[in-house]
This record gives sequence, structure tokens and C-alpha cells, in this order.
Amino acid sequence: MGTLLRILLVILIIYWLLKLLGRFLGPYMMRKMVRDAQKRFEEQFRNPYYRDEQDKTEPGKTYISRGKGNRGKVEDADFEEID
Repeated sequence: MGTLLRILLVILIIYWLLKLLGRFLGPYMMRKMVRDAQKRFEEQFRNPYYRDEQDKTEPGKTYISRGKGNRGKVEDADFEEID
């Protein structure tokens, strides 16, 4: 019976410590993740290659980019006649 109580006490202490660490480290980690994402977005915005790709599109044109996963996947289309 004594070992069961000791195991439960250890589990409770570990849970309490993890909860306490999460309370203090959680906001710091979230701020760091937001800053990193903001840096990536700013870098992408400043990247001239990214802007050139956007400027190549002409108004009124539709471009479909297909990845490697779309090759060989063909769907049949059913057409109906309109009177």
C-alpha cells in the first residue's frame, strides 16, 4: 500500500511541475513562435523572386499550377446536353 501511495505522489508532483513550467514557459514559447512566423512572412514579402512570380500573372488570365501528385490521376466528366 505504501508503494502505491508513493507512485501516486510522484505522478502528482510531476504533473504539478509540468503544469507550473507550462504556465511560465508557455507565453515565452508562444511569443517566440509568433516572432519567427512574422520574420518568415516579412522575408517572403521582401524576397524579389516571390514578387516577380506574382507580377508575371496577367489580369484576366487563369493559371493552374499542378504538383507532382496530380500526374496520372484523371477523372471522367459527364456532360449533359442543354436544349
